[in-house]
Amino acid sequence: MHFTPASVARRIAKLLAPPGAVVLDVGAGAGMFCIAAALAQEDASFVGVEWRPRLVDVANAVAAHVHAHNARFVLADALDLDWSDYDAFYLYNPFAEHVMESPFVIDRSVELEPELYVPYVEGVQDKLARLPRGVRVATFHGFGGEMPSEYVLVTTEPYGTDRVELWVKAR
Repeated sequence: MHFTPASVARRIAKLLAPPGAVVLDVGAGAGMFCIAAALAQEDASFVGVEWRPRLVDVANAVAAHVHAHNARFVLADALDLDWSDYDAFYLYNPFAEHVMESPFVIDRSVELEPELYVPYVEGVQDKLARLPRGVRVATFHGFGGEMPSEYVLVTTEPYGTDRVELWVKAR
């Protein structure tokens, strides 16, 4: 339930990543999206940001093992990164664990507090609002909030129990 299916990752890679693009996966977990996308779109780069050291280590090890040389993972809080370094973004409801029931949480290696959910969602909205026109954002199961008004929904495609949405900042 926490990982992007490979077929979805491949489709999103095509939507987000023209040659030379650098895509940020916010809340990369064990790296499934970035690795599958990197293997499908070898002329783009995929960076996953995750705040759990164990998952960053696993993701980097798997990427190396499968020769996904254009995928890498960094240990950080996504809101501490400079998002202007990236051309496109992937959001798979990265903060949902803060409000999930215990059996659905990946692990307890980081502090998960319901009161952190809204500030993180608002932080993403603020980061997206500050990006330049033309930036692309793909969501799968959303990100917990509304896209800033400057973004236009370009496409929506059903996948399983939800849909992939592609947004482009128009103004």
